[in-house]
Amino acid sequence: MFGFGDIADVFIIAACLGGQYFLASRHHIFWGALLPAAFVIWRGTLLFTTNNNVLAQILIIAVGLAFLLGQWVQGRKAFKNKQEKELLKMKAHDIV
Repeated sequence: MFGFGDIADVFIIAACLGGQYFLASRHHIFWGALLPAAFVIWRGTLLFTTNNNVLAQILIIAVGLAFLLGQWVQGRKAFKNKQEKELLKMKAHDIV
C-alpha cells in the first residue's frame, strides 16, 4: 500500500489508528477529524490523478474511513468515561 514492505505497512497503519484514537480522546472533538480528513484528501487525490481501478480506490477510501471513524467514536467514548470518573471523584470529595 505504502511501498515500504508488508510489515512496515502494518506498523504505519497501526500507528495511524493509534494516533487517531489519541487525537479523538482529546478535549476538543475536532482533533479527531484531522486524520480522517487528511486520509480522504490523500486518497481522493490518488483517485483523480492515477489510472487505477476506480471501484477499488473507492472501496479503500470507504474501509479506511470506517476504521478511522470507528477509532474516533471509541476515543470520544473513552473521553466521556474519563470525564464521568473525574466528576464522580469530585462529588465524592464534595468539590463540586
